[in-house]
Amino acid sequence: MLMTRAREDRNNPVEDFITIGKSVRYSGYSEQYLRRLIRQGGIRAIKFGHFWMVDLESLKAYIAYAQRRQAADRRFGPREEE
Repeated sequence: MLMTRAREDRNNPVEDFITIGKSVRYSGYSEQYLRRLIRQGGIRAIKFGHFWMVDLESLKAYIAYAQRRQAADRRFGPREEE
């Protein structure tokens, strides 16, 4: 049994999922933070062998949530581009 909540409806194609590396580039969050979000159920993911695949819609929803919270608490937002 996976430690995360995988998508309940299996009708969605694999294209809805992206790798952790792509998730890092998409979101600006560190790999460690994304893995913590997966463990805590903040974003959905599925593990294929040794690779985690993140549900893109779940990640987008979390980023939107983080942006709403960012005004009050900067810890929730992605790091700034340098």
